[in-house]
Amino acid sequence: ASVAVAVAVLGAGFANQTEVKAADRQSVSNGGSVSIDRYNELSGEYNKLLDQNGNLLDENEILREKQDKNQVEREKLELEYLRKSDKEYKEHQQYRQEQEERQKNQEQLERKYQREV
Repeated sequence: ASVAVAVAVLGAGFANQTEVKAADRQSVSNGGSVSIDRYNELSGEYNKLLDQNGNLLDENEILREKQDKNQVEREKLELEYLRKSDKEYKEHQQYRQEQEERQKNQEQLERKYQREV
């Protein structure tokens, strides 16, 4: 409530300070044609800017969709990489374990052979 009161008081203060000036006499003395020409010029520029804005919004939407698609593709590739990496790691671990077992078996056979000799 105190914020609303402050805004109302502030608004009233600005309303008291507002000045209204009449347009320069120069534009009126030309019969208003300069004002109409300027209005038409600005209106044309405004419409051109609206078209450009629309085109940029469309382009932005296309790029956003492309970015989303690329993000999904990147996530798929990342997941695929992690799966392959995990699979290779497990295969490597299995290979090392098999190598260690072969080494142990080899050592046992060598000990057994030494006992027999």
